[in-house]
Amino acid sequence: MELRWKTLLRTGVVVGALLGGARAATFGNYVFDLPAGWTQARQGQALVLTLPPRNAADRATVRLTAGAVLSGDLGNWFTAQVAAFNKGATVLTQTPTQATTDENGLPVVATAVVVKAGNGSEWRLFAGTKAGNRAEMLVFSASSLESFTAHQAELTAFTDRLNFANVRTATTATQPTTEKSATPATTTAAPPAVKAAGPLPALAVPNVAQLVRGGLDPAKQPFPDEFRCYLSFNSSDYSKPALAFQILPGGRYRAPGGEGTYKMVQTNSGSLHYLRWQGGPLAGTDDAFLLFDSTYGQTIQLDGVTDQDRRLYCHQRGSAENHALVEFRRKDPQVGKYPCRSLDGKNTDLGTLELLAGRMYRYKGGSGKYVVNILGKQNDPFSGVDFVGGPLDDEYSTYSEDELGEREFGRILRNMRCSQVAKPIVEPRFGMAKAPAPPTGSGGITGAYAQTVQNFYPNASLEHYFYVFNKNGYVFTGDPETSLADADCTKTRPNGLPLCEVYSIKNGMMIIGSDKPQKWERTATGYKLGGDDLNVVRPLGELKLAGEYKATSVFTAVVGSGGGVFYNNLTFRKDGTFTRLATGGVSITTTTDGTAFGDTTGGVSSSSERKNGGQYTLTGNTLTLKYGDGRVEKQFAYLPNLKGGKPDLEWLYIGGRNYFLEDGK
Repeated sequence: MELRWKTLLRTGVVVGALLGGARAATFGNYVFDLPAGWTQARQGQALVLTLPPRNAADRATVRLTAGAVLSGDLGNWFTAQVAAFNKGATVLTQTPTQATTDENGLPVVATAVVVKAGNGSEWRLFAGTKAGNRAEMLVFSASSLESFTAHQAELTAFTDRLNFANVRTATTATQPTTEKSATPATTTAAPPAVKAAGPLPALAVPNVAQLVRGGLDPAKQPFPDEFRCYLSFNSSDYSKPALAFQILPGGRYRAPGGEGTYKMVQTNSGSLHYLRWQGGPLAGTDDAFLLFDSTYGQTIQLDGVTDQDRRLYCHQRGSAENHALVEFRRKDPQVGKYPCRSLDGKNTDLGTLELLAGRMYRYKGGSGKYVVNILGKQNDPFSGVDFVGGPLDDEYSTYSEDELGEREFGRILRNMRCSQVAKPIVEPRFGMAKAPAPPTGSGGITGAYAQTVQNFYPNASLEHYFYVFNKNGYVFTGDPETSLADADCTKTRPNGLPLCEVYSIKNGMMIIGSDKPQKWERTATGYKLGGDDLNVVRPLGELKLAGEYKATSVFTAVVGSGGGVFYNNLTFRKDGTFTRLATGGVSITTTTDGTAFGDTTGGVSSSSERKNGGQYTLTGNTLTLKYGDGRVEKQFAYLPNLKGGKPDLEWLYIGGRNYFLEDGK
C-alpha cells in the first residue's frame, strides 16, 4: 500500500491511500524509493528521511515508525501513538482524528498537529493504516506552514511509491530491494482470493421501468438482477470481474457458495442505503452500500469479502457494467504519439512521448517501461502511471481520456503535459426500449421553458431549470446536452428507465415525478411554477457573435478559509472563429475549528491555464465548437434574457455555464 496525500475540504486533514510500485530500499514493513537529494538516518526505532531544504529556515522530514502487529482497534492504537510522539511538546492545535477507507478498502486514520518549537512552531501530519495484520504510521513534519505547503509535491511523489511488504506479491517481494528493478510486475499485489468463483444460474433481465412504476425506489432497493464485481487494487487488468452475485426477489440473494437473505438499512441521515447480509455465503461480511446512477443503473459496494479486506465495486449488468468498462478503457494508455508542451505558461515544445506495445515507451531517444494502475483508481477520473527505466525513470503521471477523445498524461517531470486527440469513445445516450405511456390523467401542456433562480448558498449563482412539456404527460427536466432534441420523451435511459418524468396538473398545483406539489398558474405571457416565471426557450437561429464572454465559477472551502475561482473565456468573431481560454486557481487554508476564525493548520494552492480555438456555428439551440486539433464539441445554448423584446446577446447560457459579455469587448 502507498500513502497518497490529498486535501479533504470537509475535514481539513490531508490523507489518502492507494497501491503503488516501490523499488530501492526497505525499513521494517516499508518498501520505498528514496528520492534524489533526500537523506536517511535511524533514530531509535524509526527511520527519518530528510528532504532537501529550500532555504535556511526550511526543515521537513518524513518519519517511518516501526509499526506493530495489531489485533485490536486501529483508531485506539493510532491515538496512543500520536500522543506518545507529541509527549513533552506543547501542543498548540490539533485536528480531530479523521477515519476513512482508501480505494482498496483499507482503513486510514489521520490528524494534523501544530506544536511549539523554540520561538516558532512545527507542523506535523500523522497518517496510519492497517496493512494485513500490522498497523503502520507515517509522520510528516515541517518547520512552518510555508514549509508544510512547499513540500507537498515532493511528499506526494514519495508516497506514490511507498509500499508495505506484507501486501506485495511474491514476485515483487523477492526482487532486490537495494537496486532498482528495470521490469517490475504490472501489479504490485496479486488479487486476494474472493469467495470461490463458480457459474451462477441464468437470471432473467428485469424490466426496471415496470418495477419502478410498481413502487420500487432504485435509490433504496436493489433491482433483482446480476451484479459483476471489480476488485479495487493496483492492476491494469479489467478483462473480467473478480466475482458476480445475484439479487433475487423477496429479500434473497445468490452468490458463489449458495443463497442467503438480506435486509435494507438506511444511515441515520437517510441519505445512504445499504444491504445487511443475514445468511448465506456473504453473512458476516460488512454491510454493502447501494449506489444509484439515474443514467446507467445501480452499483453495490462490497467490503470485507476478500482475504485482505479490499473493496469490490459491483455494477448491475448491462449499462452500469458497460459504463464502468468504458471508464476503465478511458484510463488505459493507448499506443501512439503524445506531443508534450510545458506547463509554465509558455507552451514550449518539449518533444514527443511515444507509447509502444507491451507497456513500453520512448522519449528523447531513450526507452523504458511503464506500469498502470487502473482498478485501484476506480473513484478517480484518471489512472496512475509509473515510468520505469529510460529518460522518465521514477516519474509518476496521471492518464485520462475525455468524452471528446483527448488523451492526456498530466504533469510529467512536474512541468509538462503530453496529449493527443483520437476518435472518442461514444457511450449510448439512450436505451433500446421505448418509454411506456404515461398514466391516464397526466399531462395537459406543451413547450420548452426555463426558470432562472438566484441561489445564494454555498455561493451566489444564477441557476436555470429547464422543462420540456409533452401534452401526453411526460416532461423532460434537467439541462439538455446538445439541443432540445435531447428531450425526446419516447426514449429511455441506458438503464431502461424513462428519460422523462410524469407530470400532472390539478386544482392549480403541478406534481412532477415524486416531487412535492408546486403552485401552477397561467400569466399574460406564459406560466409560473412555484412562484417563478417559466420563460420560453427560443431557438437562437444562426447567430454570429462578436466579443469576449466570460463564465466565472467560484467555490468556498467548507472547512477553513479560501476556495477557488475558475474562468472560462470564449471569444467569438463574426468570421466564425473562436478562442477559448480556461484559467483558475485554488487556495485553501485549513483551520483548527473549521472556520475562517480558527488557527491555521495547513493549506494547499494550485493554478492552471489552457488555451485553444477553432471554428464555431450556432444553429437552433446548439453551439458547435470545432477545435483546431480535430475535436468537435456540441453544447446546449440559450439566451436567458430579453432586452426591448429581443434576445439579449450580453448573456449566454452555454453547456451549463452563464457567460457574460465583457465590457468594451
